[in-house]
Amino acid sequence: MRRGLFALLLAASMSVATAADWHFSIIGDTPYTDAERKLLPAMLAQIAQRQPAFIIHAGDIKSGGQRCDDAMYHDRRALFDAVAAPLIYTPGDNEWTDCHRTSNGGYAPVERLDFLRHVFFAQPRSLGTPSMAVERQSDATPAAPYPENLRWARDGVVFATLNVTGSNNNFGKADAPSHEYRQRHAANLAWMADAFARTKASGARLIVLAMQGDPHFKVYAAGKPTPGFADFLDRLRAHVLATDRPVILIHGDSHNHKIDHPLKDAQGRVIDRFTRIETYGAPFMGWVEVRLADDTGAAQISAHPWAPSSPAP
Repeated sequence: MRRGLFALLLAASMSVATAADWHFSIIGDTPYTDAERKLLPAMLAQIAQRQPAFIIHAGDIKSGGQRCDDAMYHDRRALFDAVAAPLIYTPGDNEWTDCHRTSNGGYAPVERLDFLRHVFFAQPRSLGTPSMAVERQSDATPAAPYPENLRWARDGVVFATLNVTGSNNNFGKADAPSHEYRQRHAANLAWMADAFARTKASGARLIVLAMQGDPHFKVYAAGKPTPGFADFLDRLRAHVLATDRPVILIHGDSHNHKIDHPLKDAQGRVIDRFTRIETYGAPFMGWVEVRLADDTGAAQISAHPWAPSSPAP
């Protein structure tokens, strides 16, 4: 299996790996087809055999042309609960914002988001077996009804998920952002700000954010941001510049796996302590693994493309 390796420095020097090292794995934009749905359990089993602390699925659990019927959500819940590791899922546009499409069943997107919340986020725990405890934004801030926004921490690393999706983040018309977008965007900004505040207050060494939508860093750097991500990236950049801790942003959406440093300051200089991990996506299957020492040191990020040993039945 071909692998790529990327080291994100968390301190001035790299620490020696110890028995206390741990890792988490990242997938996204899968399954998209019936064939992928049949193959995905085998890939998830291979990931679980490596004993990750947890797996993050960065959204899109079906293709943009498949129906958003109730049975699809229940099927994916059963699929993820069968994984022998905790699995954190954050919603993608294909499973709610795009459900209005005729090919998707002509559903109301907000109604599908509410149903998705009922299926996946009814309890403050991850998916997978065993599951793990997480905190939902709706529990921390009852006035913000966003149980899909999760947070947790481990060994000096703060994690948070944000319901920021593709399809322009459900922004609406360019001159009139939708009410749904405005409410969810405010909640996302508050949740992100709190994650950075907790990182500072606790002395955490790293912050990891996960969402589905590709915020289009290149057009943002060129001064032509996508409307649904412009303010989000402004706020994200301000937080990154205000901290001395490394920041990892995980997203999917564009199906173009990459590990890079795409965020720049207002003068166009690359912000090295910010790392973007974009997941593999259909038709390519695979996962990314982030390995951390149980102290200050380096996060080693490795890419694991995957292909089945035999065709799907």
